[in-house]
Amino acid sequence: METTTTRFWVGASTLGELGSPARGIRPLDVAADGTAALGDPVDVGPNPMYLAVSAATRVLGIVHELADGLVSTWTLDGDAVTPFGPVGATGAGDPCNLAFDESGSWIFAANYSGGRLTAHPVAPDAATDAVFTIAFEGSGPNSERQASPHPHQAVIDAARDRLLVPDLGSDRIRVLGLADLPARLTHHDADDIAMHAGAGPRHLVIAGDIAIVASELDRTASVVDLVEGREFAWVPVDSTVAARGLGVSAIRLTRSGTVLVGDRDADALVALRYDPDARTLEHVASVTTGGRHPRDLHVTHDERFALVADQASDSIAIVAIEHGVPTEVVETLSTPAPACLARLE
Repeated sequence: METTTTRFWVGASTLGELGSPARGIRPLDVAADGTAALGDPVDVGPNPMYLAVSAATRVLGIVHELADGLVSTWTLDGDAVTPFGPVGATGAGDPCNLAFDESGSWIFAANYSGGRLTAHPVAPDAATDAVFTIAFEGSGPNSERQASPHPHQAVIDAARDRLLVPDLGSDRIRVLGLADLPARLTHHDADDIAMHAGAGPRHLVIAGDIAIVASELDRTASVVDLVEGREFAWVPVDSTVAARGLGVSAIRLTRSGTVLVGDRDADALVALRYDPDARTLEHVASVTTGGRHPRDLHVTHDERFALVADQASDSIAIVAIEHGVPTEVVETLSTPAPACLARLE
């Protein structure tokens, strides 16, 4: 049966460093006609900036973006959020993204300032402090932003039983092997995928044997062959926009083949058309959200609407999509410092 309402959980900053201090995470329901309703905030601890829901177990995972990073897990029951397992320490600074493995047994956290990927078991009685820690090395040509590694995302590459970690600081996609879990998590520098110099890869999506990578520092989107392990093309996300030093942020791939990218320099949602046969990307639309600093974005199940979390303006823009292309903002919701939109499948 087709889902007529899409539920999201909104992660947010409670520190007030960008946007107003939030009081926790909030449920958000978007109906088939685009009307939306925000639920009450739920206190889940400090700075719950990024959320993910396990498709296998429906457990909610949260990284708390702090100088001493934390990971927590929660059970969802309607609007109720209750602890699932104990809070764990990443042992590294500013975890900004997480992913569950396919079974929901592990959480992988990308620790931006800590320069490492940490792995945490998921169970009610698990000691969720990091069991495995992979520290990265390397740098890039941008001396201000790339003096050291900055892992920015964790993505499961299920077809190849591995984890992909875009590293903004070293212009690399880190490749970690999952086959030996729970005994070990493996990483070899030789397996990493090199990106063009100064790109600053931030987030990626997987389309079969291809990854499409949004690079923050030079405002490009790249096509990467995951079988050959190489980047073979990249294009400007929007060549008409002057860089302001903020760059692009989140990326999503729709079923229609449209790649959606958050553009913080333009405060806009950008759409690129991906041609899987030619393996090319083409800019097709940019829609200004009316907010500031689009940190994250997602789409409803029916892909009729995209949601953009504009953290600095305390707002979420709901953007209509027609034939796979975003057209206009149809509603703006007010909520403090939204940083993440986690969709329930």
